[in-house]
Amino acid sequence: MRVLHLFGDYKWTGPSEPTLDLCLELRALGVDVTFACQTAPPDVPSSLASRARERGLIPVHDFRLERSISIIKNLDDIKKIADACAAHDILHVHFSHDHVVGGLGARRSGRAKIVRTNHKAVPTPRNLATKYLYRKLTDGYLTCSQAALDADVAKFGLRGWHIDPAMKLDRFTPREAPHEGFILGVVARMQRHRRFDVLLKGVQLAQVPDLRVLIVGRGTHMDEVAVRPAKELGLTNVTFTGYLGDKYMDTLASFDALLFLVPGSDGSCRAIREAMAMGHAVIGARRGMIPEIVDDGKTGIVIDDTPENIARAIEQLAADRDRCRALGRAGREKALRLYDIRRQALAVKQAYEQLLG
Repeated sequence: MRVLHLFGDYKWTGPSEPTLDLCLELRALGVDVTFACQTAPPDVPSSLASRARERGLIPVHDFRLERSISIIKNLDDIKKIADACAAHDILHVHFSHDHVVGGLGARRSGRAKIVRTNHKAVPTPRNLATKYLYRKLTDGYLTCSQAALDADVAKFGLRGWHIDPAMKLDRFTPREAPHEGFILGVVARMQRHRRFDVLLKGVQLAQVPDLRVLIVGRGTHMDEVAVRPAKELGLTNVTFTGYLGDKYMDTLASFDALLFLVPGSDGSCRAIREAMAMGHAVIGARRGMIPEIVDDGKTGIVIDDTPENIARAIEQLAADRDRCRALGRAGREKALRLYDIRRQALAVKQAYEQLLG
């Protein structure tokens, strides 16, 4: 089986690593995978292509995969993709812009089946463009959200599969990280839509004398959306760690619980799954796919994310550390059962095989 993955980006963003890991695991299962992505500008030190090469997967840059509409460049891509698809069984696309040129190229080839992954894990808006993409240029549809799958299958008449999100679980080993107080972790890019204002007000309201909050991440609007508001609220127990790199796993191990409010570009909420794999309880908002990952009362607490509800959830876990640890153990059991990358790759391979008949 020969599969061509089109990934219309060069940045190391939310969906990049899961897609790269999937391609590597599919290769381990005997699938002949070609991975095509955008060429990174010369001033980008850590691109998707460089990360792929580090892991032994040499990407191809035969296609422009332009996000903007450029008739000449798009037509050139369609022709080149059609030629490539003549030698592939599956064309797997990941974003709408590579879905358009890839889908038209695959149809022109008359051979390759088209598979689309919905990385956002939310139902797709229905309009003329999505109706054309999903009804005319899609043979198979994959997403990690059962709610998104049900909605889109009903909306577009798709043949779809629910594929659990995945990680390389051997990286995550629960361990005691001695520390003082109750450490609440937050892992998220500093973006305006991430509701840091609500989060920080909840921390301010929480009546937990030994509470410490570690906010891991960075972003263009970091000072505006988080750092300055924390100072204005007088939150001396909040620490901004920035991007941690190799130190991330040690910091993750030190958490007692994780607070997560809004899914990012990767709707599978990887930070939650990482915390669960490390054996931590999770406080999650009732948004996007979060309630599908966090089982309320079993692996964490699911809330409507008001400051008062955030404060109450923090207080509950801090007051009953035994319950907090029990939720974390249950979360790790779920992660080991569902979120292993090898399990995901096998499910995707089986979807390919079913699609090919």
